[in-house]
Amino acid sequence: MKKITAIIMAVFMLLTFASCKDGGTTDETTTAAAEDYTIVGNDETTDSIKEEISEVTDSFSSAHAETTTSAETTSITLPAEADPAKWTDEEIVAFYKAAAIKSKTKVKSTEYKNLTEMVVNDGDGVLGTLVEWATPFLVSALEDSQVEFDGITGGYEDLDASDAANIKAYKSGEYTVIEMTMKEQTDGIHADRYSGTVGHAISVVGDISSVEEALPMFKIGFEQADIKLRYSEPKVRVKINKDGIIEKGTWSYRINVTVANLRVDAVRLPIGATVDTAHGTVDYIITVGGGF
Repeated sequence: MKKITAIIMAVFMLLTFASCKDGGTTDETTTAAAEDYTIVGNDETTDSIKEEISEVTDSFSSAHAETTTSAETTSITLPAEADPAKWTDEEIVAFYKAAAIKSKTKVKSTEYKNLTEMVVNDGDGVLGTLVEWATPFLVSALEDSQVEFDGITGGYEDLDASDAANIKAYKSGEYTVIEMTMKEQTDGIHADRYSGTVGHAISVVGDISSVEEALPMFKIGFEQADIKLRYSEPKVRVKINKDGIIEKGTWSYRINVTVANLRVDAVRLPIGATVDTAHGTVDYIITVGGGF
C-alpha cells in the first residue's frame, strides 16, 4: 500500500508538470510513459498499479488535448521603418504577432520538458523517500514525452510591449531577429493558459484543478492547498525570414512549483497521503526549426 501511495503522488506531480503543453499527447506516448515505471512487488500488485497508471495517463491525454490560440482576426499595424534596430518596442511586438499569425499553418513546433528537481516533505518519511525513488522515472517519462503541434505557441494576439522586460530586433543577413525577455509570472491553482506576461508570449500550465477531472480514481484537496507556479527566465528568440515566417525560434522558461497542505486520497482504495511541503522545477522549451 505504501508503494501505491508513492505512485499516486508521483503520477500526480508528473501530470501537473505534463499539463503544460500546447498539443495533446497521443495514446502511444502515454502508454509508453506508463511502461517506463518499474514497480517492485508481487505480480498481482504490480499489474494493479500499472493498470491505475494506465488509466490516469489515458484519461489525462483525452481530457487535456489542446490547440494553439487563434489570432486570425487581430488588427496589426506593421512598422514603416525598414531597419528593425530603429523600431519601437510596440512595433517589434506588432511585427512578431504578424509573423506568428502568418506562421500558424506553415510551421511545426516541438515541446520539450525536463524535470530537474522534485522533493516531497523535504525528502523525509516514507512518502518523501519513495517519491525521491520515483523521480528518475518521472524524469525519463518527461524527457520521452516530446510533443509536436502546428503553429506558434502562446496567446500572442494579446501580447503587448508592456509584457516584456526587454525587447530588441535586428537584421541578421536576410532574416529579422526578435528577442524578448518577458516579465516573470506567478499563478495559483486557477489560471488561464494564455493570460499574463508569460501566457501571452509562451503559454502557461493553466488551471491545475482540471487535473482532478482526469484522475477519477483520486480525490485531491486543491482548494485547501497552497500551490504556486512561478515562471522564471521566460524568453522568446525567433528568426523571421523575408516572407514573414518564423523559420527558427525558441520559447523557454523554468517552472518552479511549490505545494503545501495538499491531501490526495484514492477513491477505490483506503489509502491517502498528505503533502506537507513539496517543490519541483521543470525546464520548459518549445522550438521551431530546431530552435534558435
